[in-house]
Amino acid sequence: MNTRSPLLAGIDIGTTHIKALISDTDGTVLARAVRRTPVAPGYRHPADGVLAAALDALTDCADATGRPPDAIGVTGMAETGAPLDRDGRPLDDLRAWSDPEPAPYAHSLGARLGSGTLHRATGVLPSAKVPLAKWCALAAREPETAARMHTWAGAADLLVHALTGRLGTDATFAQRTMAWDPHHKRWIEELLTEAGLTTRHMPPVHAPGDPVGTVTRPVALRHRLRAGAPVVVAGHDHLVGAWAAGVRTAGQVADSMGTAEAVLTVSATPPDHAAAAEEGMSWGRHANGEHYILLAGMRGSGVLVEWVCDRFLTGTSGGDRYAAFERLVRSLPATPTGLVLTPYPGGRSAPRPDPHATLDLRGLGLGHGPADLARAVLEGTAHHARWMADVQATVCGAAPDSVTLLGGSTRLRPWTELKAAVCPWPTRVCAEPEAPALGAAHWAGAALGFGPAAPTAPSDPVVPDPATAEAHRAFHHDRFLAAVAPPPP
Repeated sequence: MNTRSPLLAGIDIGTTHIKALISDTDGTVLARAVRRTPVAPGYRHPADGVLAAALDALTDCADATGRPPDAIGVTGMAETGAPLDRDGRPLDDLRAWSDPEPAPYAHSLGARLGSGTLHRATGVLPSAKVPLAKWCALAAREPETAARMHTWAGAADLLVHALTGRLGTDATFAQRTMAWDPHHKRWIEELLTEAGLTTRHMPPVHAPGDPVGTVTRPVALRHRLRAGAPVVVAGHDHLVGAWAAGVRTAGQVADSMGTAEAVLTVSATPPDHAAAAEEGMSWGRHANGEHYILLAGMRGSGVLVEWVCDRFLTGTSGGDRYAAFERLVRSLPATPTGLVLTPYPGGRSAPRPDPHATLDLRGLGLGHGPADLARAVLEGTAHHARWMADVQATVCGAAPDSVTLLGGSTRLRPWTELKAAVCPWPTRVCAEPEAPALGAAHWAGAALGFGPAAPTAPSDPVVPDPATAEAHRAFHHDRFLAAVAPPPP
């Protein structure tokens, strides 16, 4: 009799990288693989390239463990997707969440239907990245493609379709489209009509842990997988990662640090919709479909670290550049630099939304150099994350119990130390750098009858030096907030 413990695979399709891993049912990671996320001109990702990269990474993990996974979960970036034809083939590249082209259509939706009304109904505010605005742009600018579109697939949905031949999605992805009702868990026909669509064009929405289908025999043979293994769309990467890190109950906060950054607070009840909308924050259900979350995003996070590396650390690549960046930061004291960096390349989404906010550095003098700039990037992003969490606490009506840092950027230890110094609440760092992929594996386990709440990635407390923390927290109120959110005259 086969008594081997099942193996669970998780895949995370990110903006910059595609990560795959295989774990056991206790959450111990047995194999990992990473690929760069392919990009195409014009805020696109080639669909075939993304699928090939994800399947290659998954195959590498299966080879490393010596046997294929018994279930597969997929997570990834929200709002990125592609129109499919009647046979399930992409009609075009994946359209990235960062594409600014749909902005006029988002503005029109907000003006005609009311931004607050849309936010109350769907949990999100009109913006260029929401798929409803993408679909309106598609209908207006590419009518032939729109006419041929049979269904829409998000990036994770597309990979699951490639594995199973079936299309499906998760509610945490659906609620990012601005056409889904998180209260009643259904597509909103009236909003789909704005883009000339119906519910028929939308992928079926599965309950958490409910498999979309199973790995087909041809795919299993080609990629050394197990035919018949269930495949689950685990949901939005920030939420799935937070779940894996143990951020699951009311009062817990996750700070998901990657190319972009997201701060989310878990709530037992829906947050104050009007207050959340005013602060540019979205709301919806958590990965389990029960609790609610309040979510705020920041584009200027890991991308700013990459910017410093590109401009000032030429000649280094891969892990070497991050090691060089860390050495640069550690060449300075842990106390505040005195510089105020406003981390807004391309505007600020939340709090106090401001599309005209910019990436500025204040207080620069002739004595400053690249090390000061590198540390100022970490300081500015840490202060902004603290501000997002503060505002979420106000909207939810309660201070956080704790903050858990997760994501690939947590590998930069000076950054997590700085976050703990700036933040007034107990701070922990998730020890699993690929928490979304591990969370996807947990939700794949649900398809085999294993509770996704049982395994939790370990985390370590970060306790700052009291004097350093006092200096950074004073700087937060006296200098950072005064620069980014001055009181009205």
